Amino acid sequence: MTRPNPWTIALFLLPLLACKAEDPSETDANADTGSSGTSGGTTADTPTTGEPMDCSQIEIPAIDESSCVPLATDFQPRTNAGGDMWPTCLGDMLNYQQVDAKTPGSAARVDAYEAMATLLWDASGDPSAADFTAARDQYVIAEGLESRLNRRDDMHYPEIPMAEWDPQVDSDKQCTVPDLATKYADRCAGPAKMKPIIDQAFVDGQSGTGDPRVHAAKIHATLDWFLYLSVYKETNTCATVKPADCDSAWAYYTGLEPIASGKGLAAEVLAASQNTHERIWDGILAVRCWRDLAQDDMGNYPLLEEVEPAVQDLFEVGWEQVDQALHRGFAVVVRQHAEAYMHALCGEGDAYAPAAWAYLQIAGPVLQREADERDATQAKVLGDLWASGSPTAQEVADGIAAIDAIFACP
Repeated sequence: MTRPNPWTIALFLLPLLACKAEDPSETDANADTGSSGTSGGTTADTPTTGEPMDCSQIEIPAIDESSCVPLATDFQPRTNAGGDMWPTCLGDMLNYQQVDAKTPGSAARVDAYEAMATLLWDASGDPSAADFTAARDQYVIAEGLESRLNRRDDMHYPEIPMAEWDPQVDSDKQCTVPDLATKYADRCAGPAKMKPIIDQAFVDGQSGTGDPRVHAAKIHATLDWFLYLSVYKETNTCATVKPADCDSAWAYYTGLEPIASGKGLAAEVLAASQNTHERIWDGILAVRCWRDLAQDDMGNYPLLEEVEPAVQDLFEVGWEQVDQALHRGFAVVVRQHAEAYMHALCGEGDAYAPAAWAYLQIAGPVLQREADERDATQAKVLGDLWASGSPTAQEVADGIAAIDAIFACP
């Protein structure tokens, strides 16, 4: 079969690309959002349920994405394989086609996440000190979760200036330099923000200090944050650093499971919204499609800087599709935890309020940067909620409504 010319499709898309900035969900990586957006800090007191609140007038609507439609530029392999604005490519095959024959290491990290979940946040009772020790053993496996979390950067924030790079460190690992991680904490979210939270939670859990469910919830939230950023990061580096990182992004989200299921973050998104889960898949497949289309005549995979500007623009279309779907995916996961917390405050269900709130205080602010850019009024509702020491059920309900307004569609 003759390979379609990626330049043809990229040039065809250019008029649409020119309108991208008008999309209200567009992320501006250079916006001045300050350092509070993804702090993940938990400085407020953890609330307890006490007497159930009166929630008789509070109603939380079901998730409704019936009005959501893909953008004209979106890759749509599930509904329009080979018939959207993208040429036929390997991304049209819903069974993900690997760039590299090797199993991506990110799959083992998701397996470790699942093992930790069984020991800690999915446990039927309070996890013991021994459970935390066993979970930490999973976390610190060589080349595992800890190794990647400690260097994970958030590419939604501006890159560290090249003039400040450590010449002895790879360009994509500059956040492992302690001084740079401290100075650029928003960009270096892993070492600057996630690592202190998760390290302290393990110390407290293993020592039997405080509430074990709260410590488990902090680890859970931090790892969800890590997985969310990892998918976004690896879909970029598969174009800019190493083509096989496309496979890493797919495995970070799915744990190698098919679209009908998923491990780790995919399982949580799927439990909240099948449509959002599938749209994240579409975005990952869009980047995989670009990687296929950008091959040269010898079957080699050139990096982004080596291809024509039109082909670079096509990558940005696919990467933005991933980003928007991931925003919605993480938002519906946070929404589920917020709803569980609200029901706990109202004396309903089995949710455990302090643990649910501990999760929200870490995962919730991860959405704040994007929320501030999309809708300042609704974003303030969210910001006030995360900053609260002990929110009312109505304030939590208002936060859920704000999430629905800001992150309405994947």
